[in-house]
Amino acid sequence: MSWGHIVSKDMLVWTLAKTSPAIVPGAVYDRDGVFTGCWVPPVDKSDQTLKVAYSSVKRLPFHWSTPPYPRDAAGIAIALSSDGGNSWTKAPRNPILNGEPGGLTVTGFRDPFVTKSPALDQALGTTDNVLYGLVSGGIQDTGPTTFLYKIPCSDVHDWQYVGPLVDVPLRFQPSKKWSGNYGVNWECTNIVTLQNGSDTREFLVIGAEGDIEKNHVKNFKQPVRAPSRTVRTQVWMSGKLKGAGHKGVKLEYKHGGYLDHGPLYAANSFLDERSGRRIVHAWLPEDDIPMDVAKEKGWNGSLALPREIFLLRIRGVQKPLHSELSDMAPFEIASTEPDGSKTLLTLGIRPISEVMQFRDAVVCKAFQIGASVSLPLTTDVSHKFIYETHSTSWELAATISISSGCETVGFYLRHNSDLSIRTSVIFAVMEETITVDRSASNTAEMVNKCPDAGPFTLFFKKPESGDDDGNVVLEKLHLRIFSDGNILEIFANDRFALATMVYSEGHGPDFGGISAFATGTKNTSTFESIAVWDGLGTNDP
Repeated sequence: MSWGHIVSKDMLVWTLAKTSPAIVPGAVYDRDGVFTGCWVPPVDKSDQTLKVAYSSVKRLPFHWSTPPYPRDAAGIAIALSSDGGNSWTKAPRNPILNGEPGGLTVTGFRDPFVTKSPALDQALGTTDNVLYGLVSGGIQDTGPTTFLYKIPCSDVHDWQYVGPLVDVPLRFQPSKKWSGNYGVNWECTNIVTLQNGSDTREFLVIGAEGDIEKNHVKNFKQPVRAPSRTVRTQVWMSGKLKGAGHKGVKLEYKHGGYLDHGPLYAANSFLDERSGRRIVHAWLPEDDIPMDVAKEKGWNGSLALPREIFLLRIRGVQKPLHSELSDMAPFEIASTEPDGSKTLLTLGIRPISEVMQFRDAVVCKAFQIGASVSLPLTTDVSHKFIYETHSTSWELAATISISSGCETVGFYLRHNSDLSIRTSVIFAVMEETITVDRSASNTAEMVNKCPDAGPFTLFFKKPESGDDDGNVVLEKLHLRIFSDGNILEIFANDRFALATMVYSEGHGPDFGGISAFATGTKNTSTFESIAVWDGLGTNDP
């Protein structure tokens, strides 16, 4: 494994750099691979030398499921660039870390993340000028964790071990519905501080490896020839950083949930200094097709749309649709008003605002419905054709109001004339879930078409107008759906994300249908707005 090298001025359009791959195996300490790493923030703005840290692998194979983990199989190394990132050389003092801390039997040790953190400074009681490094993994028979290091700004090659940052048991899952399983071994952990006004919270973004699969994936009866997925999930947790004496500092779990509800994985983030946003890039693997099919189409796996994560505040909440608020692990009750309404905090997630520039480059058509659409019309008519896409790269944005009696609402996508081929995006009101049903997306027997799904609810809230008549209103469902070739990404209300792969039966108008649908009592779902940007200025794969 090596580091490729692509460049972008806007995080939208990427081109291959002249020097790629940029960092390749070859030294004794990384002879078996240059694995995941990160940018090292500069400690002196006058220092023009760029630095990255990476996992230097010198002994394969290793995996948490095949203990014991070989001692010092992977360490940490640094690469340097003095020409603005055009070329990279390995630091003479490599490896920075030869392997995992002494005295521990680990399940993994890789994927460095380096950051400044006033919150960790405070928890550790340090006034030193330091950076912090996380190395993801776990402790055998104990639980997954991330290993914390202090790095003096005067010498970023000197990583000083502090201790495990998190103590959670194996396969930790605070809520069967609302939080993911935190697995056995962690990868690509990022600690970030997010702020919204006077509220500040610490978050840990986690790629969790384990052996507890989501029920809707595990229970799906797939064709014999179709491959199964690797069991892993992209989650987050938030909590309090507390000093632990000679044991350093601990992040104590308070809340947590899914960063993405599909197969998206290995999320890594950076702070955009110009805008103050925390930007996340993540990998969308392709476990659902055999390798020969991937070779035939010419690519396997990709990066999802870049996303912004932020501290989301939801005011005036009276209750969710059906769940008990106290059972909903992703949500913190930050305050309660005299009338009983609550202010909630959670991890917000949405595509970066730059993706709206794709709309300006539409090469097919920009479409909006002329009037609202209420469904179902009758018990026999539950859907309405909206638009026929001519490109495989498009965006759909919709606002939907839901009233009592609605059972499900959503869209049929990429469908043919009789809906026998379709992909369904479904919000189920009673179940409080958003599902991407891929079972009818194609007729191929070698494709795993299990659903991807995750918990989502709407909140009854005080009217934003400030009326004091005691009435509450159900917030509207705001959907944004992106299609790009085989990729489908769904976002809802700035707090739900699901990226997956859909191998449609075909492309073009015959398989480009978009229809709105709803089930339940007549006219209990109103599609107030639907817009489609067809052909986002990109070439179809």
